[in-house]
Amino acid sequence: MKYLLRKNVLAKVPEIEIMPEEYAEFETAHNIISNALAIEEKYEILTVNYLDFERQILDTATNDMVRRHLDYSDFFDVRLSLNVRLVNLLTAARLYVDQLNNNVRECVPSVTDAKEVVKKFFSKGYDENKEYRFMEALRNYVQHRELPVHWTQQGGRWTSLEDDGSLEYYIELASQRSYLEEDGEFNKKVLSELDEKIDLKLATRYYLESISNVHESVRNMIAESVKSARELIEDAHRRYKAEHSESLVGLSACKWSNGRQISAMPLLLDRDDIRLKLQKRNKKIINLKKRRVTSSIQTHSK
Repeated sequence: MKYLLRKNVLAKVPEIEIMPEEYAEFETAHNIISNALAIEEKYEILTVNYLDFERQILDTATNDMVRRHLDYSDFFDVRLSLNVRLVNLLTAARLYVDQLNNNVRECVPSVTDAKEVVKKFFSKGYDENKEYRFMEALRNYVQHRELPVHWTQQGGRWTSLEDDGSLEYYIELASQRSYLEEDGEFNKKVLSELDEKIDLKLATRYYLESISNVHESVRNMIAESVKSARELIEDAHRRYKAEHSESLVGLSACKWSNGRQISAMPLLLDRDDIRLKLQKRNKKIINLKKRRVTSSIQTHSK
């Protein structure tokens, strides 16, 4: 058996022989980087679905401001569009939560209790606020029972500004406890904490912020392992370039037997660059529940 650093192409290319232990290290590094990217990808999917949910709320209010919804079918379409976005968000959250343990475990193979550590991250958010507990229960409700948006209200309300008043258009949406109680499987302890109407905008913001806290904890947990994996591949790039000053595209750690290549481990950093870009884009969310987006005009001409 022979182990090589070479470009994984059919043409004849320069080769550097490596030890079997090095090949195994490259294999581990590749797996760590792949799983670290998978964590960021699934968090990005969750974030995009949350943004779609918020945009739907704004879009609905804007349509109401311009067109005014009058008949039943219009109100039905509004509720349906909100349900679509919220179901997508809850599904994305399920994807993230269910797969995080495995991805983290692959990123820190030396941490034997990685699964328990991640579980504690989620438990902290669950214990700290009732909105998080509600959204977790609602996620199960959506999977097995009904849609989450039971009640909506939209319209305009006058706001008082120093120089003029503005008619501010809004939409409120909620789950209703009476509907949730019809599901015998809905968490009884969570039900006891709920008002009759549960503000879905507020609950969703609490939920995303809590998951963001988990995500930041996971990033910190795997950071050193991922950094070491990247450095190992960067070192392979330097070694190959020092011996053969040509393009690194397709550089791989390859295993050969009897003159035939039997496996190749890509040693590319493009995917890890995407991970770093996603990390930069999706920073830890703080006080999301206290933020708001507005299109109000701040200065009024006389």
